[in-house]
Amino acid sequence: MVNEVKWQDFENKVGKIVKIKGRVAEEIWQHMTTIVNSHNNMEYFDLDGNYQIVVYSREPISRKGKIELTGEVIKVEGKSKDPRSKIHDDFSEYQLIVDSWKRVKSD
Repeated sequence: MVNEVKWQDFENKVGKIVKIKGRVAEEIWQHMTTIVNSHNNMEYFDLDGNYQIVVYSREPISRKGKIELTGEVIKVEGKSKDPRSKIHDDFSEYQLIVDSWKRVKSD
């Protein structure tokens, strides 16, 4: 059985299959992205709690209403691209490789 998780749980779910609920974003925030050869469609996805992630799917995801996604949590890592930056902190984001999705009733 695949459990629904909140974004706060992603760190402990890397490499695991999870369910999340939200909507395809209308407003796109700045995120790191990666290439997932098997899932070449990329969407920005709004989760509850004013949080947005990048998701990768084989086909476009519906933009109508609330959606439940099932897929694998991945961690994307990178460094600051600002050459003026004296701080060289690493950055990371949690994203989802979507295996399936379906529309769900809004809460």
